[in-house]
Amino acid sequence: MAQKSSKVEGKDEFSPGMVTRIFDRVRQVKMKFPELARRVDSQEAKIRDCMMTIRDTLDDFPTEERELITVLVINGIHKMCDEILIDEPEDEGADV
Repeated sequence: MAQKSSKVEGKDEFSPGMVTRIFDRVRQVKMKFPELARRVDSQEAKIRDCMMTIRDTLDDFPTEERELITVLVINGIHKMCDEILIDEPEDEGADV
C-alpha cells in the first residue's frame, strides 16, 4: 500500500491563491483531455444517482439506528475510494 501524505514536503499546507491555481490546473487538464473528462463526469453522475438511492434506503431505517448506519455506509464508501483511487495496486511496478 502506498504511503499517503496530506501535504507536500517542504511546502506550506495552504498558500494564497492555491485554490484558484488548482481550479485552473484542473480546467487545463480537462481541456487537454476532453473525452476522458466527459467519461469521468458521466461516471460521477452515475455515482451521484447511486448515492441518492443509498440515501433513500437509509431513510427506511428506524430513526434511532439511521445515524449509525449512515456513518458505516460513509466509512465503507470512503474506504472503497481509498482502495480504488488512491492506493497503488499491490502488483504495480512488478516485472511481468
